Amino acid sequence: MHVLLVGPASSGQLYPQAARRLGMRVTVITTGRDVYALPDDVREFIDDIRFVGTLSAAELRATSRQVHRERPVHAVVAGDEFTVPATATIAADLGVDGIDPADAQVVRDKSAMRARLHAAGVRAPAFVVASSPAEAADAGETVGFPCVIKPSGMVGTIGVRRADSREDLIDGYRRIADETLPVAGRLPDSTVVVEQYLRGQEFSAEGYVRQGQATILAITEKCLGPEPYFQQQGHIVRPAQDVPGHEAVADHLEQVTKALGLTTGAFHAEYRVTDEGPTLIEIGARMAGDHIAEMVETVTGLSLAQASLAAAAGVPCPAPATPAAAVAGIHFVTEPRLAGRSHTGLRGWEEALRLPGVHDARIAIPAGRPIPDRQDMRSRIGHLMFTAATYDDAVRLRRTLADRISVVG
Repeated sequence: MHVLLVGPASSGQLYPQAARRLGMRVTVITTGRDVYALPDDVREFIDDIRFVGTLSAAELRATSRQVHRERPVHAVVAGDEFTVPATATIAADLGVDGIDPADAQVVRDKSAMRARLHAAGVRAPAFVVASSPAEAADAGETVGFPCVIKPSGMVGTIGVRRADSREDLIDGYRRIADETLPVAGRLPDSTVVVEQYLRGQEFSAEGYVRQGQATILAITEKCLGPEPYFQQQGHIVRPAQDVPGHEAVADHLEQVTKALGLTTGAFHAEYRVTDEGPTLIEIGARMAGDHIAEMVETVTGLSLAQASLAAAAGVPCPAPATPAAAVAGIHFVTEPRLAGRSHTGLRGWEEALRLPGVHDARIAIPAGRPIPDRQDMRSRIGHLMFTAATYDDAVRLRRTLADRISVVG
């Protein structure tokens, strides 16, 4: 069994080891640069690496055809959010199972995604597409205030903010259009979505689709920073069946995946629980980042990467192992007051590492390096991962971490 992995980054770099555990041969196509650099502990599970100059659809397609001629490919998997459309095209080109390329384009475009859901009668925020500051301001009058403005094709809450007035929308649009900090070598374009503000707790569902049937393995509770931004400052992950209301979430996401044509592979679905029930914010045809995919395996005993690969290749899904913990979580250290400046250290960091349950930590922005002037994933200074015996214990531990660690300016 031969799997082709396109541009693995973030959680996509879990796929090589997962494929090896399934007895699959792994070929990777990648630029090998920036977020697509392959660490040694990932490379050791890769049988063949094909480096390309860019992740353009044409270059990826030509390289995949060459790989397939040399050794037939049985499954093609997207390694991150940005390679989903190209991966779908490659799968169709090689004649293997995959999402229809037209559906993959819809999933990548937030406005097209919402339009498809509305057409299918699936609950989703009201929205308007805008391509200028004036159009964005007018969209707020149509959608109603408060509302949310966001780029149509970015990730990690980049450019996303709540707007309470026409002036907020104009400012939000200009910030998106003037963005200079690229993610995966990309910047937001000038098309934005202005959508209904959903009131309610935010979650994400982590799962996979096999032969058109969606399975949710775990649900992640989002710990968001203060509005008007939606910076994700922590996550708490539990097995889906342990989260109240999971049956309604499963029903809603079954409608979502069918409406969008998600027939195979992993998904990461963000939603809010409103008075009307779970309502999709957006869904990605890939695994979640922020170490959520690892935490899914911690609390369920099943690797989402393995389950997704098995679905794509049409082989049996492995049986879950005994979960390592009942609940898993992550806390991100942030300090908006130092945006655009650097810090001199983290007070309480070493003490936090010794707290029971904390098992992994990393500093992403070391002392002396400027903190990006953006309240999204790029300005998170560090993280600490933890496990707990109960949900309440996990909530308390994350609050303790937030209270004990402070950023010194």
